[in-house]
Amino acid sequence: MMEWDLFWKASGVILPLLTAIYAFIATRRKDLDRKLEDGRARMDRHAARIDRLEQTLQGMPGKDDMHALQLELIKQTGAMEKMAAVMEGNAKITERLETIVTRHEQHLLDGGKK
Repeated sequence: MMEWDLFWKASGVILPLLTAIYAFIATRRKDLDRKLEDGRARMDRHAARIDRLEQTLQGMPGKDDMHALQLELIKQTGAMEKMAAVMEGNAKITERLETIVTRHEQHLLDGGKK
C-alpha cells in the first residue's frame, strides 16, 4: 500500500512537471515555426524587390549610352546654332527686301513724279 501512496505522490509531482515541459517545448516549437514562416515570407518579399530592381537597372542606359547621347546633343546644339545663323541672315535679307518693296510701292504711288 505504501508503494501506491508513494507512486501517487510522485506522479502528482512528475506528471505536472512533464506536462509543463511538454507545453514549453510545444509552444517553443510553434513560435519557432511561426518565426521561420515569417522569415521566409520576408525573404520572399526581399527577393521579389531585388528582382524588380535588377530588371529596372537592366532597362536603364549605361555609361556608353549616356556618352553617345551627350555626343548627339552636342551635334544637335551645333545644328541649332547653324539654323539660328541662317535664320538671322534670312531676317536681314527680308528686312532689305521689305525696304526695297516699300520704295517701289512709294514710287508707284507717287506715279514717278520725282
